[in-house]
Parts: sequence; C-alpha cells; structure tokens
Amino acid sequence: MAFSYSGILAVLLEFIRAWVPFIIAVAFISVVLLVLALRRHGLGPTLQALRPALLVGLFMGFLAFALGPWITGATHANLSGAIDWLTLLFGSLMVGLTGMLAIWPPFAVWGKGQ
Repeated sequence: MAFSYSGILAVLLEFIRAWVPFIIAVAFISVVLLVLALRRHGLGPTLQALRPALLVGLFMGFLAFALGPWITGATHANLSGAIDWLTLLFGSLMVGLTGMLAIWPPFAVWGKGQ
C-alpha cells in the first residue's frame, strides 16, 4: 500500500480536528500565564523556568520515542525504513517540544525561587 504526503496530511487533519478546541485553550492559557509571569517576575526568572521545563520536555520526548510504536500496536522491530524511523523521531521531538512549551508557563508563574 503506497502512502502519499497528501494522504498522510489528510489523516493527521482528521485526527487533530477533534483536538483543535483543546489546543486553542491550552495555547491561550499558556500565553496568559507567560504574560503574567513576565509582569510579575520579569524576563530573567521567566527564562530561567525553561531549564526545568526542558527536562520535562526531554523526558516526554524519550517516553514518546520508547512508547510511540506500542501506542499504535507495533514495536520498534516493525519500523522498516528511514521514513518510519524519521517519523518516530520527529514525532517524539514534537511531543517533547509540546510538553516543554505547555509546562513552561506554569513553571514561570509558580516556580520556586521567583
């Protein structure tokens, strides 16, 4: 079975469509929390909150890399080519980045030492 890029994007669109309200809500809350952190603590402490957020993002990325195939009912042994491995790698990177960006604003507002 051959997959086209447009077919893959169509499947992703159908998957993401149900999550769009949640994604918008999380993005809005994150922006509000970042503005609150910048007003309350300034730029320096807000940027310092990136360090623990980066650790959370790395953990989530490694977890996504380890569990990604299992979630779909496959194993790492089923990854047969470069496209499979690159998809898993970039998907895991995006999960880690998303986790980091989602946890950074709360860390910036309520983090200790602020």
